Amino acid sequence: MAEQSTLGGMLLSKDAVADVIESLRGADFYIPKHELIFDAILSLYSHGEPTDVIAVTDELIKTGNLSRAGGADYLHSLTSIVPTAANAGFYAGIVSERAILRKLVDAGTRIVQMGYDGQGDATDLVNSAQAEIYSVTGTEQAEDYVPLTVAVDAAVEEMEAASGRDGSMTGVPTGFRELDELTNGLHGGQMIVVAARPAMGKALALDTPLATPTGWTTMGEVQVGDYLYGADGHPTSVVAATDVMLDRPCYEVEFSDGSTIIADAQHQWLTETRSSRRSSAGAAATVTTEQILETLTVGADRRANHSIANAAPLRAVDAELPIPPYALGAWLGDGHSASARITSETDEIPLLVEDAGVRAEPRGGMLYSLKLAERVALVKHCDVCGTEFVARHPNVNTCGRTCGPKNKGAHPERLTCPDCGERYSGEAQRCDTCHRDHGSFAALLRKVGVLGDKHVPTRYLRASEAQRRALLAGLMDTDGTIVKGVGSCQFTVTSKRLADSVYELVVSLGYRCGRTTKRVPGRTEESSTAYILNFSTVDDVFRVERKRIAHAQERPSSTLRIGRRYVKAVRRIESVPVRCVQVDNDDHLYLAGESMIPTHNSTLALDFARAASIGHNQPSIFFSLEMGKAEIAMRLLSAEGAVPLQNLRKGTLDQRDWTTVASTRGRINDAPLYIDDSPNMTLVEIRAKCRRLKQRVGLRMVVIDYLQLMTSGKKVESRQQEVSEFSRALKLLAKELQVPVIALSQLNRGSEQRQDKKPAISDLRESGSIEQDADMVILLHRDSVYDKDVRPGEADLIVAKHRNGPTATIQVAFQGHFSRFADMASDFQGGGDFH
Repeated sequence: MAEQSTLGGMLLSKDAVADVIESLRGADFYIPKHELIFDAILSLYSHGEPTDVIAVTDELIKTGNLSRAGGADYLHSLTSIVPTAANAGFYAGIVSERAILRKLVDAGTRIVQMGYDGQGDATDLVNSAQAEIYSVTGTEQAEDYVPLTVAVDAAVEEMEAASGRDGSMTGVPTGFRELDELTNGLHGGQMIVVAARPAMGKALALDTPLATPTGWTTMGEVQVGDYLYGADGHPTSVVAATDVMLDRPCYEVEFSDGSTIIADAQHQWLTETRSSRRSSAGAAATVTTEQILETLTVGADRRANHSIANAAPLRAVDAELPIPPYALGAWLGDGHSASARITSETDEIPLLVEDAGVRAEPRGGMLYSLKLAERVALVKHCDVCGTEFVARHPNVNTCGRTCGPKNKGAHPERLTCPDCGERYSGEAQRCDTCHRDHGSFAALLRKVGVLGDKHVPTRYLRASEAQRRALLAGLMDTDGTIVKGVGSCQFTVTSKRLADSVYELVVSLGYRCGRTTKRVPGRTEESSTAYILNFSTVDDVFRVERKRIAHAQERPSSTLRIGRRYVKAVRRIESVPVRCVQVDNDDHLYLAGESMIPTHNSTLALDFARAASIGHNQPSIFFSLEMGKAEIAMRLLSAEGAVPLQNLRKGTLDQRDWTTVASTRGRINDAPLYIDDSPNMTLVEIRAKCRRLKQRVGLRMVVIDYLQLMTSGKKVESRQQEVSEFSRALKLLAKELQVPVIALSQLNRGSEQRQDKKPAISDLRESGSIEQDADMVILLHRDSVYDKDVRPGEADLIVAKHRNGPTATIQVAFQGHFSRFADMASDFQGGGDFH
């Protein structure tokens, strides 16, 4: 009835046709003849002809569809159903709603069938199911094919529309005039790849140690998927890693605790300066190695300017440790290297060892033997007489010699070891093999590898914080002292391996630790060098009462000075191979070097999104797999308000800057720019989010930063195959939603082997089908990255592929302090810094 009323209204009034076609299409009609009538009315309306019964009947006769449409009598009956055409739009809404419900039922049936069939990968099936749901209410009509005449008509209409604009753009603007003139804007269905060398620096030497939950790796060895420790002490996964980079300007960075790290000029550090610390809004800022060098010292006395906060203690779960941590620490400090003995001037340390679960038996003088805790007395009832007795062994079941023979043969398992279950003879608690393995304290020392070779085993260095603190207490109670007047803690031994492992233990607890040596009288050359570790803390690190009290009286009252290390020197060195990784955490920090120093890991595409959404109010979404949403927003504020990014990060803004930030925020707050910084985002998630935004706000552009950080969520034969799959899928997404999709990509280091360092399209990393699928490839190049005196403040946008037009090289200005590129040719400025 609603379909008939809709068509009746359209036949009665041409104005009703305009109301109906806004919400209805021919395919929405359930009855086939109604679709034929609707198409005939639409054909007449589009040519400015009348849409009454006579005109529609004539149109159906011309197309040979009158009889299929029910005949002239049926058309006249439609006009008699409705008294007025005023409600045609309302009736059309009912028809459209019923059409959607039918489509939903059809889509649900297909999804159910896909689930039962189970053909193909589960992830692909989920994506297909999402596409089915999207197609129910999708704003674009999907058709399998159209005749050439339809395609030609569409092309002519687009040309006519362009000519009517007097040369103005028909696509989404990029914010760069020359690029817009070249491309006429970015168009729906296009996939645009913006590529540059990864990070353009930000790298560390390949032999730089990196702390992991199981020990150590190096910058040269770490791979995507590995876990490193972040500055917050929690493990964080590596989501991207660059190729090895050669011929980079390199520096040796020395810190106040004596540690050094080799980094390239563009490597980033999160530092505080003396001025920022004095400021009420003081905050750390991300700076490069070169920037640290330029502002290394302040004042006439040339005091160190930059400092880096200590990392938080490494987080880990309780480990299963053969020896209680405090007991091992005490033995490492004052134990005999080749035996389970310890020397102690007082009985306080032996008592603390016993509290930890190890017996310390006096052997005379200051000597104690360390033994395993005695087993709990095993009380049994005799199998023969029922008398209660204490069994010497778990397999003993009778009380004595009288009852023993009477029970002979009743328990054949009595001659098996209670630990391993193997048969053995004798009355010992366990078999010889188990006794040698773990039957004594000496056996446990041998098992963890420290008997005759004192050091802290890796399993203890990556145990929980509480276990590591207990181990440190045992070490400090035996070989630790307090520096009077300073309050720092010292640990001194003549074993270098032990000193190095204790150093790692100390820094794993979040302390800055210095290392020195001095000559001492010793029996051998090796024992004539003392290794001294010095660290300060407000925590209790002693358990022996006199040391604990002395430390409490002398130690600092806060971590203001001891909670950071200063950059002491930055020295240019000969270039070495370097590399960088990206980690999956909000602050982009991971720990580098033996002293576990927090260091930073590594967006022209942001320019495009900003130009579209802020400059022209066109909805766009920015998927950032690298930066967090707060960092992106800060870059936008910097670029839009022309306020230095570093000032925003540090909070060192004057009143004028705050006014600018406030007005900029008010101007961009309602811009239809959407940011998604979800980590480890899969292609299926990106597709689903884009489809929802297309339905809700009419999405006009999609930006993904960056292609190599995407994950498919399934196993693939090779990374190149996976990236190629992303490329093809993004092109299909662009066509499905009819929006331009901009994907950032990495270039390999082929450009660095060339004399002019300029990238080429063949340098696309893990390219696969990226070059083939892309409608446009834009390569970013800055000469000043390789030689800071060549074209400083300039960059090239090299349009290396342009399927619908010519290629070109466009010069733009690079304003790093505002985190943006600026159009040299117009007043509009883009923003971002795709390093």
